[in-house]
Amino acid sequence: MVVPLGHVESQVSAGVVQFVGAGLLTVSSAIFAVYALRNRQLDRLESQRPFWRYLTLLGVAGTTHGLTVMLGAAVHARSLVALSHAALLFATVFLAFAMRELYYNSALAPPPGDRDVSLARLRRIETGFVGVILVELVVVLLIDQGAVAALVKGAGSLAFATYGVVFAERLESLTRGTPVDTLRRHLVPVLVCTGLLGVADLATLFGVGHVVARSVQSVFVVMVGAFLLTASIRLQQNVHGLSTPE
Repeated sequence: MVVPLGHVESQVSAGVVQFVGAGLLTVSSAIFAVYALRNRQLDRLESQRPFWRYLTLLGVAGTTHGLTVMLGAAVHARSLVALSHAALLFATVFLAFAMRELYYNSALAPPPGDRDVSLARLRRIETGFVGVILVELVVVLLIDQGAVAALVKGAGSLAFATYGVVFAERLESLTRGTPVDTLRRHLVPVLVCTGLLGVADLATLFGVGHVVARSVQSVFVVMVGAFLLTASIRLQQNVHGLSTPE
């Protein structure tokens, strides 16, 4: 069977864009993790530590996803695919947890008795989120069913991103005009793009070509990397503020 030259060129171009986008995500996520960790070390408020920890883990997960995508462009291995999927899902869920943590630690948040959903119940829901990621790992590593893996990854990404966006929107009225609100505005696009990135694999199930699907994924990867860079600038400014003696 003769493969058309144009098709080969499209695959090569898509691979190059994917590699470059993954490189951008790797660098921006690593920078983000460093500044998030620095904020955690300098922030004297004990209640803020879980928030900074989740942001640091977001950076680590984003770096891992970027590296595995770059390696996967050179070496095709099921373990790399599984780690890549899990890292993306963890990046989304860590950012969602950070939004939840920030909301419940806000001074203006509703008291425990007035909450629609108790924190204990939310913890159980979040445990289910982690279970979805483990299912994704098993599907990719053991079963090797692309369609099932894409469905689990897509559904999980959407659920995690929606969960985080709900808390981010609730935070708007509680943190308006504060430095935290500025950071929140930078992180909401990251949530949305990571959610859509996880759904991009589903395009192939609806007849979209593999090359087109990879190109769409690359666009979202670049967007996540760019948004993380702008958020890193805000984290850097916060580090300077925390480091400056009063």
